[in-house]
Amino acid sequence: MARRVFRTKRERKEFFRRLYEDLLRRHRYLMLVDALGMRAKLVERVRRMAEDLNYVIKGGKNGVLLKAIENVYSSEVAARLKPHITGQNLFVFTNEDPVSLALKLTEVEESFPASPGQIAPEDIVVPAGNTGIPPGPIIGLFSALNIPTKIVGGTIHVMRDVVVVKKGEKISLDVVNLLSKLGIEPIKKRVRVKLAYDFKDHVLIPEELLVPNLEELKSNVEECASRAFRLSIGIGYVTDKTAQAIILLAAMRARALALRARFVTDRNLPEMLQLAARIASELSRRVEAAGS
Repeated sequence: MARRVFRTKRERKEFFRRLYEDLLRRHRYLMLVDALGMRAKLVERVRRMAEDLNYVIKGGKNGVLLKAIENVYSSEVAARLKPHITGQNLFVFTNEDPVSLALKLTEVEESFPASPGQIAPEDIVVPAGNTGIPPGPIIGLFSALNIPTKIVGGTIHVMRDVVVVKKGEKISLDVVNLLSKLGIEPIKKRVRVKLAYDFKDHVLIPEELLVPNLEELKSNVEECASRAFRLSIGIGYVTDKTAQAIILLAAMRARALALRARFVTDRNLPEMLQLAARIASELSRRVEAAGS
């Protein structure tokens, strides 16, 4: 499809405003994807997913989108969204559940080459094995980075896994050059969904609710379940999950009460005899002490 050419900036703005207005009328939800630092490979992958996941994704100016929102809905809705629609964004229009869609989008990840001076988001490792590179001046680069190598069958082999940059450290030019020759792209980028807005119910869903920390969420759910279980046992609330524990607790308490009350049963007779023996032994000790 030929790229549309605009004669003036005004013509471009008008085109996108009308486009956004049409998309807003046809879709219940607006989602914002952070476009800052989002490279073309990642953007293209998100665009290719649009048909399968039932959304439309467009770039453009925040101000033009806000004007379209004002025209389709109201100035109040536009004013509410204005503080949140900032920075560089891609606009996603959809009728699908935004939480489910956000989870799918944020799973999208691409690898990119490192750049000199970039901070390593994770440890960068040169793995052991055959590099497929013939010996030559590059041997000096391996040596400079303290990577042990040997020549096997006419190619350079790395002897063991080596961390060439630790998480949080700057990536040097030598590391970038070596990674490039090895075909290693250590920088991982994921899609970031900043927010979603429901134009039907007028609900703004922030990033932390769209894409929760699953490990933290799992931990919180497990902790809540554990507390609920302990509370149920404590108040004697019987369910199929707590019945066994409540019965065991009741049995332990009944056993302890019987011992304190000196109530003999066939179940506590051995313990009662042991208790009697301890009491007798203590009385004997005290009598002997008094007589001396």
